[in-house]
Amino acid sequence: MKNDEIMELKRDIKSLMAKRGYTLEKLAQELNEKFDAKESKNNLSNKLSRGFLRFFEVKRIAEVLDFDIQFISK
Repeated sequence: MKNDEIMELKRDIKSLMAKRGYTLEKLAQELNEKFDAKESKNNLSNKLSRGFLRFFEVKRIAEVLDFDIQFISK
């Protein structure tokens, strides 16, 4: 993943979090509760900064934030 793409992903997720009034800490807590995960605020921050989120993690984040992910034809 290119640095520009990493920054865009991070910006997009942070924007969605802000729309729902979430902090990284609150997001980590809800991911842990809903999916029996072991996320921490620091772990999420590192994954976002490095662009190392797996697709299922992005889907879980979207679910916690009450968003759908759609694939739209170009």
